[in-house]
Amino acid sequence: KKQIRNPLVGNHVSLLKGHGYDFWDHKRYQHGDDTRKIDWNATARMGYTLIKNTHEEKDIDIFIAADLSNSMNFVTGAHSKKELLLYITAVLAYSALSDHMRIGFLGFTDEVVIEIAPKKGRAHLWTLLNQVWDFKPRRHKATRVLPALEKLRQRLSRMSIVFLISDFFFEENMFEDITFKQIVSKNDLIPVILRDPFETNLPQGHGYLRFRDLETGKEQCVRLSARNRTTYVEHMRKRQRDLLSEFYRYGLDFQVIQTDEPFYELLFSLFLMRRR
Repeated sequence: KKQIRNPLVGNHVSLLKGHGYDFWDHKRYQHGDDTRKIDWNATARMGYTLIKNTHEEKDIDIFIAADLSNSMNFVTGAHSKKELLLYITAVLAYSALSDHMRIGFLGFTDEVVIEIAPKKGRAHLWTLLNQVWDFKPRRHKATRVLPALEKLRQRLSRMSIVFLISDFFFEENMFEDITFKQIVSKNDLIPVILRDPFETNLPQGHGYLRFRDLETGKEQCVRLSARNRTTYVEHMRKRQRDLLSEFYRYGLDFQVIQTDEPFYELLFSLFLMRRR
């Protein structure tokens, strides 16, 4: 409880420029800018027209969009990715609750399966966490994030902090989708990437392993040779680099968390970095 009450998502100053009262910086006036934002004192000093940029309002909502597909049940250690997702959701939600912020939730698989409107209160929070933990995907289909993004865009009527929690193992290219770009441009999107240690390295040893895709049910035998292990590691590293480079391209703060890591410290370091 002491850790959760530490400043995490409260007293938020948005990274987005928009309508508000907190000054950000000046920029030179361009045709089409709001003339009501002209700073006449700075204009008189500089000799050319300047307008004020301000932060978005601090009174904002927290929205958590979480991947609840079958792949989140993958586990090789003490916790599955779904358990880690639940812990992270609880920490973020309790932190927002302690600062009297509204919390909304959207869970998705290949479609939107849980949709909870932003509200305040401990009872609302318990309802949210119970629905997340009790949900069990019934259909064996690959994860789709685009339907969730479209529903999220419809739901976000005001600027919000949006946490997108997933292992990001889906084939859709969300970065070129217009809905994703609209969400990023109008909200503060923070991706949280969940990983199991087994997903970065194949185990040592000899012989064969039979893998079954938790989402599609397809099976494949893999020989545990040195060459296959090297190929697997290189492929996963490239996939990770490509994903993170897209987040950098859009200027998003993000965090990668493995199921065997202390997620508290990683979340706190992310928000301390954002404050600095």
